[in-house]
Amino acid sequence: MNNPGARALRVVMLTPDSQMIDRRIILEARTLVEAGHRVDILAGFECAEGKSYTEKNINIHRFKYDWDDERLKRIRKHLPENTSLRMFVNRLYMAMARGLMEVNPFEQYMISKAISFDADIYHVHDLPCLKAACLAARIKGVPLIYDSHEIYYAQESLPGRWKRKLLKTEKKYIKSADAVITVNEFISKKIHDQHGINAEVIMNCADLPQGLSRENAQARLRGSLGLPEDCKIVLYQGWISGERNIETLVYGARYFPERTYLVIIGYGAYEETLREIMKKEGLEDRVFFLGPVDNDEILNYTAAADLAVIPYLPVDLNHLYCSPNKLFEYIVAGTPIVSHDLPFLSIIGNKYKVLRTVDMRSAEAFGRGVSHLISNKEALNEMKENCLIAAKELNWAVEGQKLLSIYEKIFKPREN
Repeated sequence: MNNPGARALRVVMLTPDSQMIDRRIILEARTLVEAGHRVDILAGFECAEGKSYTEKNINIHRFKYDWDDERLKRIRKHLPENTSLRMFVNRLYMAMARGLMEVNPFEQYMISKAISFDADIYHVHDLPCLKAACLAARIKGVPLIYDSHEIYYAQESLPGRWKRKLLKTEKKYIKSADAVITVNEFISKKIHDQHGINAEVIMNCADLPQGLSRENAQARLRGSLGLPEDCKIVLYQGWISGERNIETLVYGARYFPERTYLVIIGYGAYEETLREIMKKEGLEDRVFFLGPVDNDEILNYTAAADLAVIPYLPVDLNHLYCSPNKLFEYIVAGTPIVSHDLPFLSIIGNKYKVLRTVDMRSAEAFGRGVSHLISNKEALNEMKENCLIAAKELNWAVEGQKLLSIYEKIFKPREN
């Protein structure tokens, strides 16, 4: 095929994200669109409702799976109008699909949607969609990029049999990818150790903000919460779930200095548990929940904080080697960070001096660590300046060029 600079490519991305699409995916899609290519993102497949729309020249398609099978639908068209017979065929077919067929009904649904789009390349985000994207790419005879955002099969919340099944799936299909991408060197090494494949690193960096006023952001957030202008805010932003150790932040707010508050931005079922803890501990005047904020707006909130938190503990390999979106959002917004001593986070902290580690296993240790930093104005201001210096390297303009280079290598014309 031709070099992507010579003609527009039709890029079809698959992601399991059924609610908010990961910022990394949107940034990658935008980079490709700005380079002159067409991008269709096929998102979720289990969304509350199916719809298609265009956002910033990116075509986004959400699907609502009806828990049927496309192949079975075709069989039923040839059956007589006999309810008992149809129920028997349904049960027999679904049993065969689960036990004997390589492709289960849900995977077949994803494949059918993927191949309905004209594609020069499939770009799949994370393990749940890898198999379907691989088989769609084979059907179309086009290249495949596997973008592994995490060590998906290692999640502590997954049952052991699911971990083994997911690892087996990755081992079988990853070798079909023309390029494998991941988010940091630790996960790249894990992929190499597990599968013998060299995964190229594109970090989860954020855009450098344009025209962001820290003073305006601070005034707006404090005003919206009814807090004094000179108060201090400690921020968590992101998905709210039980394995992320966010409850330590709520308990730890008890140890904050006076006029220092915890603000939580994001969504997830675990928010209800956190609210119960807040009420039980009598911390309603110290802890605030703002709900989800769009990717385009998030930095206006991030910049309003005096200190930001990544509370993850090494409960599994996935958390041990994490390099989450919020890390880079905090940096480009100029907001210092506290976290547990995790490998990638510690490297960033040691190299750029933007992060301090505390013992996130203890609410008191976290709260005391926050108190120490908040009271050390000189150290906090130095960390803020270091964030802005680090952002000159750790931003999406740099990482986006790596993505284009990968596409160029895949589509580089062969020499005769």
